Amino acid sequence: MSKLKKLTQKINFISVVLLSVVALAGCSAKSKSREAGGSGSSDSNYNDMKHGGVGLGLLERIHFDFDKQDIGPAAAEILKKNASTIKGSGSMRVLVEGHCDDRGTNEYNVALGERRAKAALNYLVSLGVARNRLEMKSWGKEKPLDSGHDDKAFADNRRAEFVILEK
Repeated sequence: MSKLKKLTQKINFISVVLLSVVALAGCSAKSKSREAGGSGSSDSNYNDMKHGGVGLGLLERIHFDFDKQDIGPAAAEILKKNASTIKGSGSMRVLVEGHCDDRGTNEYNVALGERRAKAALNYLVSLGVARNRLEMKSWGKEKPLDSGHDDKAFADNRRAEFVILEK
């Protein structure tokens, strides 16, 4: 085997080893960031108990009673603040996400999440936010804030998130 061929093989081997080390270091950093509540995961903002969603920024989330999509007084106050923020930016577009706790079937929770997102969206429109600046999506029970199975976890997961898509 020629010296050039041996040298090329060594360089290729070293390159593979280095790429593997870099890839493993990146995975380790993301894992540590997730454990510390950092931004290693695209869903890390869901762990913040006041704000949520991912995207270009955060608006305050609202919560719902069990099996309900009604906007209560506390949610109404939060929606007023969110509406003011959205209207204050001439081009902000927002995705309203509906979420549920993990009780019930997937189909039922997707439908309930949609009703929650629609209720929040309609309330924002009633406060003067242009409808064409809002989109909605139901996650059902797919993106819980709290993976527990107690009353606190259930209450935390019954919510609407407001994801800024464009500022």
